[in-house]
Amino acid sequence: MYQKIKKKILMFLTACLLLSALPFGNFYSMRLSAKTGLSVQMQIGKTKVTKKTFQMKTGVSRQLKVKALENKKSVKIRDVHYRSSNKKIVSVTKNGVIHARTSGKAKITVAVKTNRGNGTSWLKVKVNPAQSDQESGETPQQPDETPQQPGETPQPEPAPEPSLPDESSEKILIAYFTRSGNAEKIADMIADKTGGTKFRIETETAYPQDYNAVLEQASEEREQNARPLLKTRVENMSDYGTVFLGYPIWFGDTPMAIHSFLESYDFTGKKVIPFCTSGSSSPQTSYASVRASAAGAEVLEGFWIQGTSAGNAQGAVSEWIDRLGITGRNPSQSISGNEEGKLKITAGDTVFYAELEDNSSAQAFKEMLLEGPLTIRMSDYGDMEKVGSLGKNLPTNDENITTGPGDLILYQGNSLVIYYDTNTWNFTRLGKIEGVTRRELLTAFGDSDVMVTLSLS
Repeated sequence: MYQKIKKKILMFLTACLLLSALPFGNFYSMRLSAKTGLSVQMQIGKTKVTKKTFQMKTGVSRQLKVKALENKKSVKIRDVHYRSSNKKIVSVTKNGVIHARTSGKAKITVAVKTNRGNGTSWLKVKVNPAQSDQESGETPQQPDETPQQPGETPQPEPAPEPSLPDESSEKILIAYFTRSGNAEKIADMIADKTGGTKFRIETETAYPQDYNAVLEQASEEREQNARPLLKTRVENMSDYGTVFLGYPIWFGDTPMAIHSFLESYDFTGKKVIPFCTSGSSSPQTSYASVRASAAGAEVLEGFWIQGTSAGNAQGAVSEWIDRLGITGRNPSQSISGNEEGKLKITAGDTVFYAELEDNSSAQAFKEMLLEGPLTIRMSDYGDMEKVGSLGKNLPTNDENITTGPGDLILYQGNSLVIYYDTNTWNFTRLGKIEGVTRRELLTAFGDSDVMVTLSLS
């Protein structure tokens, strides 16, 4: 009897010693992991990423969405980080926008933090050359192949997943209603970022100039649930898959002219993205009104800013559009068209096309390039331009000019300057990259020396 009790005591003491040797933190982590069952789910567009390899073509961008789940229930994500194993092949922004840059494979890792714990997941991306892709935009996802075991009955091969539409080529409309001009400022920034077409919504009867009179009229329209007649109309609305919709907030909601606009067209299958300004009113009620009137549309995350800050919202607007995954122009493709007789500017994988001026300087520059492409080293200067020596003097036609993004300037007769900001001086204009933004130029040329090749298309 005594020996049995002694044996049980020794077994108990041994178990205690083993437990004490286990680090408390690891023990707790194992318990937490077992308890939470936290998993990370990824989605591209409306398609869940169920395979570990996703195929894209060069130049295409995709928005990667992430969800945290615990026992199949969503958990609020406090923070998420994305990382690419090879940024030259596939890069990913802090908002989860994947850019396929060149052929190859890369691994995207996602790490999330929640109040219930942390989790990670990953995705392999295979980038195929654009010229070998199918007309639909991307090579369909291929099923994983598993070797057949001896004696097994052959199973039918699963059908490949459908390819996603190329959202980057979708036509974009930027419709806006404005009185003070604040909504138009935001519309201009969206147009610069996406290359979309601007359209101003105007009523047949103009609103009064006096602010108090405008308030009185707007109040009456709201009480009557009126639909003001519109003076302007989008003739080719069916061409646009994405519609940015801008307006000021009046009495905490959309102006009634916005309802007139939304109820004048069929928005079935389109994306509608509201943007608005106000003094202090919250935008949420107006977003609900847009959803109510844009029947059949998918209404995405809106953008709001105080009217007094509208002129300085470029950075916030750009981040918002990146977060939405709306790419508009594709920086790795031609931004201003590939038209014969234009100047072709190549920096790495990015190509710009510029219209040359009609002067003796541009003519001499063109004659120089007829001898063959010219590659020059260009350097940053004054945080507003890239400058590089042409190695040859050209005739000048100086005049007082205020530059803007995309202006091509001949400096001192022998240097090419590509501006991405404003500067006023006596310059010779050689040409201009139309429709390009400061951000696109900075992305292409970077903030250090870059080799740029100039040629005639």
